[in-house]
Amino acid sequence: MNEYVKNNVASFLGTDEEFGGLSNMSGDYPLKINGLSVRSTEHLYQALKFTCHPAIQLEILETPCPLVAKWVAKRKAYKLCVRSDWEEVKLEVMNYCLRAKLITHWVKFGDLLRSTGHRDIVEVSSKGDKFWGTVDDGVVLRGHNHLGRLLTTLRNEFAHQGNESLRILTNPAGLSLKLNCADVAMIDRRHHLCQVGTRSTAKVERMSPTTLSA
Repeated sequence: MNEYVKNNVASFLGTDEEFGGLSNMSGDYPLKINGLSVRSTEHLYQALKFTCHPAIQLEILETPCPLVAKWVAKRKAYKLCVRSDWEEVKLEVMNYCLRAKLITHWVKFGDLLRSTGHRDIVEVSSKGDKFWGTVDDGVVLRGHNHLGRLLTTLRNEFAHQGNESLRILTNPAGLSLKLNCADVAMIDRRHHLCQVGTRSTAKVERMSPTTLSA
């Protein structure tokens, strides 16, 4: 269990806050994976629980908002359909989802990550979730904060000058991530970002491929 002093971190609870876009519940960062429109990273994460059940995946992806996607994935009727190794791989899957969010929204999400500075990124949970987030205990935030820690690591990689490895996203070895019966497709933006640069927000936004733009 970790403890964070509230005033020393970049924290988020609701999506309308300063750092609310870091939340998986934000609908401001849609994705396109395997030709499918994915409304949020929460939609993607929940859908990837059901590797062998494309019908459930599509039901999740078609839900109007991230919270509803989460509710659908947690239906009792679907409990036995969740991939058997989910507890072992869910951190890696979440890491993939966050990297998909960044590579798709390199400038917009990248700028948000960079705006947190050198502070720890911390999710504050309204539901008492101490695994992905933390619980507000007045001055201190307590929890494992796995989502915040993944975001902090991603921010540090992105802010580093040698962030070329983030410009290509592949199906992580051993995870066998699938959507609609197909392995998740590679996203490669190396050539594009090398051509237009990665520091000029306006220029990169103007040159972003329409299939990957917000």
